Amino acid sequence: MLIVLVVSSVSAYADDDSSKSLLSPETLENPITLSTTNPRPISITAENTTVITAADISRLNAHTLADVLQTIPGIQLDYQRSPGTFTLYNIQGAINTTVMVLIDGIRQNDFLQHIAVPGLITVQQIERIEIIKGAASTAWGAALGGIINIITKSPNLDRPVSGMVSASTGSQFTSDSRAELSGTLDRFGYYLTAGHLRSDGLSPNTATSMNNLYSKLSYLLPGKGTATFGLSYLAARPGLDEGDTVKWGFVHDNNQYRRTNGFLKFSQPLGNKLTLDIDGYITNRDDQTKWGGRNEQGDIVFFNHNSLQETTRGISTRIFWGDAQRNLAARVDYGHAHSSDRDLLTPDPPSINSRWDNWALSANGAYTFGKLTLLPGVRYDITGISGDYFSYTLGATYRVTESTSLRAYAAQGNSLSFALDPRFIQKTKTVQGGVESGAVPYLWLKGTYFYNTLRDNQSMGEEATKINQIRQGFELEARSTALYGFSLASGYTYLFAKNSDTGERLKTDSNQTVPPHLVKLAINYDNTGLGLRGTLIGNYVWWNAPIDSFARDGGMIWNLHLNWKLRPAYGVIPELFFSGHNLFNGVQSTDTSLFTNTRRWFEGGVRFAF
Repeated sequence: MLIVLVVSSVSAYADDDSSKSLLSPETLENPITLSTTNPRPISITAENTTVITAADISRLNAHTLADVLQTIPGIQLDYQRSPGTFTLYNIQGAINTTVMVLIDGIRQNDFLQHIAVPGLITVQQIERIEIIKGAASTAWGAALGGIINIITKSPNLDRPVSGMVSASTGSQFTSDSRAELSGTLDRFGYYLTAGHLRSDGLSPNTATSMNNLYSKLSYLLPGKGTATFGLSYLAARPGLDEGDTVKWGFVHDNNQYRRTNGFLKFSQPLGNKLTLDIDGYITNRDDQTKWGGRNEQGDIVFFNHNSLQETTRGISTRIFWGDAQRNLAARVDYGHAHSSDRDLLTPDPPSINSRWDNWALSANGAYTFGKLTLLPGVRYDITGISGDYFSYTLGATYRVTESTSLRAYAAQGNSLSFALDPRFIQKTKTVQGGVESGAVPYLWLKGTYFYNTLRDNQSMGEEATKINQIRQGFELEARSTALYGFSLASGYTYLFAKNSDTGERLKTDSNQTVPPHLVKLAINYDNTGLGLRGTLIGNYVWWNAPIDSFARDGGMIWNLHLNWKLRPAYGVIPELFFSGHNLFNGVQSTDTSLFTNTRRWFEGGVRFAF
């Protein structure tokens, strides 16, 4: 971290056209608007927020959401294997079952364990990803650990026909093929994409195959209103969850995932600064998982075949008044869910077969006077499965100068209990404060302190625990402007987690991941004239695991991504790209006995936009 800051400070001849870091949000000088329930510039957002754009994703040559998350300060994957395979992650020590993942406003977490699999979320259709670290329940519901809000691409408004085709191949026949088509004809717009990801497996038993389709259609209504329809389909066969289980005598095989999501959105201005939004959605999930072991002859056979079936439907209505500086949004949400899990190899009834309705009433606002912005919010959830719950937040930002801003907020949030154990709700209270500044020449800095108290925290693992916790720490980010095309970025997160009842410091084990130290480093290179882009990204983690644990954190993992657009002055020109992963064979896994890291591997390809 210190090296990066020292080098950055000598950028006296920095290029005005500096590259934007993959590891930090936009600067105050170039604010963007978040697509929250109350859209507002990031410069007056109290939460610790990171925004990743489609350009950032393209620069990473990323396959799935998992590839992107690993580059974000404060976020750490438990292990990395073949693209498209299963992995867990945490945000500042909050396990992924407490983090809400949304695509176009549709929940991606299942109801059985509240897991969203980032390796199953392809990135081609993503326009931007907004990550909020910490409780965000007043706007989003069950999200005590944070929000990953994904907004998909919209139709190209400037051309009737545009598109892209892309193909790559790499080690172990790992390949990714994609195509997209987009445009607008009069009042009608369309965006279509399809992709196929496959691999023979970069680590033992992690061969995978995944197909995805996505479409978004829009129509301009009279009175400047819009109607948008979206439909997505995913089918994946990701291979074994655990990579080396054969030697342990058992098998856990998630052999099939199927996802279908559909939505219809209406947005209609009603007058000066007043807008009505009505959104409806329907989803279907089909997960097939097999468990097995060795029979008397020593052969691997399957003993269980769990079939998880989940369907949801819902509608929300929102009235929004105001602008980015002063606004108020009132919202009513209704949802219906059905979750069923049964073993197809036994005559036993389903372990769960539940239907429930849920309602939510919420109001969020922003009021700016002078340099100060206040950001209150309240929400009341009738969960239908775990009782009712009230959430609130109060945030504030203060613009000290044009390049320096202070942020603070306090919130109470919740996360739904697992469908298998709906007896209680996990709860949290959080206090955060921070500063973001570009006052130091050629350098952008951001610092955040967080203090979270958790009640009835439900961990994962074969022996799930329910304990009260305190998690506190701080996060530092820095980015330089460019010098001869090169710019530097860094992020450091410190976490201290303890059992608040006993005072014992928590360690990373099979139930939880609480790494005290995370480091992200990046060196970016941009040469617009030559059409060259490059990024070298490093990731370091210290798990703080027991001595007898299988967790390993050997060295920093470095990934290199290169992009070269041939003859960039011309419009329709191919772009070549290349990536080298885990260049020095680092090891970062919470359980090396089951989840073997991919060693050094390479891939390359070409994308062609028209």
